Amino acid sequence: MSTPIVFAGSPDVAEPYLRALHDAQFDIRAVITREDSRQGRKGVLTPTAIATVAEELDLTVIKTNSLRDVDIPEVEIAVVVAYGGMVPRRLLDVPAHGWVNVHFSVLPKYRGAAPVQRAMWDGEPSTGISIFRLVDELDAGPVYFSRTVPFEDDETASDALTRLATSTTDELIGTLRLITTDAISAVAQIGEPSFAPKLTREDGRIDWSLGAATVIQRIRAVTREPGAHTTCHGDVLAVLGVASQIGPPFPRGNVVVSDGRVYVGTAESSVELLEVKPAGKIAMSAMAWARGQRASVVF
Repeated sequence: MSTPIVFAGSPDVAEPYLRALHDAQFDIRAVITREDSRQGRKGVLTPTAIATVAEELDLTVIKTNSLRDVDIPEVEIAVVVAYGGMVPRRLLDVPAHGWVNVHFSVLPKYRGAAPVQRAMWDGEPSTGISIFRLVDELDAGPVYFSRTVPFEDDETASDALTRLATSTTDELIGTLRLITTDAISAVAQIGEPSFAPKLTREDGRIDWSLGAATVIQRIRAVTREPGAHTTCHGDVLAVLGVASQIGPPFPRGNVVVSDGRVYVGTAESSVELLEVKPAGKIAMSAMAWARGQRASVVF
């Protein structure tokens, strides 16, 4: 007999988990996701990634930006992966085994909306995953399962999040089966919590006065969202890719073409630009962009 569940999620990072639950023949009674929103320069009304997948799988979809007035069907357990909203207290005990959240850090470190990005921003060598029971406090519930996952060389926060989501679906399936058969108990979080608020567009503004290693790790942390950028002759220049190796020393903020590579000086050493996107134009190699500059560039 399949286990009845509710699934709540919104962005594409939640997709592997929903598909895995469906393939494992869990009885998904409802999928809760955020409402359609306007995307892109033309403001096209677009469903969430999870809404699209749920409709493809012929699942019941509830679109809402708040669970305050939502009722859920009777289920054994509810699963949350990046839904984008709090579960109100009145719903926490409705499923027989409560609500279980997949969080991308080893709790209690990096509670909040952007754990992978903040860990990379801080220069941490690893991120992780925790599967825990929701309580009426942000990411503070007892943990059923957790493990550390090292960052890979050159990956961005977006790369790391995708890798985590696609490689940990079995952990979720196994943990849910243990919970619903009363074969596992959650353990209270141990240690001082740290927090991971969502990164802003201002966080994506590159500070070339920092050291090269810090600049590189912060660019990786804000890629793809909210995106790294700098200012060139008064216009925004998006920085889409940089080399992981630190470059030779050049004056701070100066763009220098040397040996077929494009560097920007920092507090010490430099950062090699690989791909950029000028305002109103398509993405291009840093060398193609540099060749088009008619004057020297200082960020």
